Amino acid sequence: MQKTYVSMVTPRQRVRFGNRTLSKDEWSAVQTLNDATDGDIPAVRKLVRQLRKSGKGLEQTLAATKHPHFRGRGPLHMAAWAGRLEMCMFLVEELHLNVNAPGDDGATPLSYAIFGCGSTSVVRFLLDRGAKPNKANINGVTALHYAAIPGPNADPERDRLWASNTRDTCEIAELLLSRGAYVDPICAQGTPLNVAAQNGNVRMLELLLRHQANPNTVVHLVYTPLSYAISASSLKCMELLIKAGADVNAGRPVITPLIIAASYGFTCGIKCLLEAGADANIRDEFGRTAAQIAATNGWMDCVEILSPLTASAGTDDPLDANDGFALKVQGDAALKGNDYADALALYTKAMEINPDDSTLYAKRSLCWLHMSEEDKALDDAYAYRAMKIDLSNSCYEQAAALILVKEYARACRVLMRALKLNLRSDDLD
Repeated sequence: MQKTYVSMVTPRQRVRFGNRTLSKDEWSAVQTLNDATDGDIPAVRKLVRQLRKSGKGLEQTLAATKHPHFRGRGPLHMAAWAGRLEMCMFLVEELHLNVNAPGDDGATPLSYAIFGCGSTSVVRFLLDRGAKPNKANINGVTALHYAAIPGPNADPERDRLWASNTRDTCEIAELLLSRGAYVDPICAQGTPLNVAAQNGNVRMLELLLRHQANPNTVVHLVYTPLSYAISASSLKCMELLIKAGADVNAGRPVITPLIIAASYGFTCGIKCLLEAGADANIRDEFGRTAAQIAATNGWMDCVEILSPLTASAGTDDPLDANDGFALKVQGDAALKGNDYADALALYTKAMEINPDDSTLYAKRSLCWLHMSEEDKALDDAYAYRAMKIDLSNSCYEQAAALILVKEYARACRVLMRALKLNLRSDDLD
């Protein structure tokens, strides 16, 4: 296995740290971190012997050093992180280091073992020697949270050290749960189930649900495991959570799973939620339905699914001919199908209901242009230019109207907005 090193100073730099100078004993204690990471037992034994001759202990010397690079981590943290089982055994059984010693952030060697190499052998050894599976760091993160991180959406460079002795974290999670780990500890990111869903970790999510993890834990007022599964675009995680009893309308009236799916253009997720009974008429804090949010972001496939199930504001009926939004959606569908005459008629009727919607003028201008009615296209383009431009949607139609009246700089800004929204390339046609 390739050697790995904790961030450390060179001998030339060891004289001063901050406003103080390290003694020889302090430098020896700091050096044990590298040796523990490398699994070099003879080197650690030699350094400890030198400290003992000076009447000092390893942990006490490290604690007094306050070196900014190791942030209170001891050699057991680093050996566990690197998956060095023999070194861990030496440090615990011969040097009697504390298996629950916290770093400055409160993380224990057990947590380091999991988000480092993820060695099941090291995790089992620490648990056998009294490591507490529910001991959290200062942010409330436990060992089970760390085990739930790996998944298709996790960043391996950030979240784990993928090395030759990496083990399946589901096996580690099962081990933690068998030793008394609480299945639903909460930190800022939620429970381990929230974390697994956020990373699209299907196997971990299945395991936690088998151990009765709560599928409806809410964090940040509105976000549930189902919300995170949608953000991860994991249909399988969504299905598992719904089967386990996840509330498909959780987060109302601010941001429901359906609203999140609509904002991402997650068509399969929208269908899954609707089949499970999600309410398409719940509005967000700005009064927008999921269909309106999908339309704003250009997800017309989602709009076509949601619109028939969406009621007009103040009514219980599906979107009807007196709803400007419905007419606009229908006009967009006609425009996409190159039915410019129908699109023109629908946009005109929508303008009668919502005369302040500048995007309708841009869209109708484009219809006139396709129908070779250049003068009328120019009239609508000038009308659009004179209005307050809404850059939240319909970027390409708006850019076309601006180009028509030679507002090239503004058209460029609108198109840049479109790129940021990551609209589909076929909208450029």
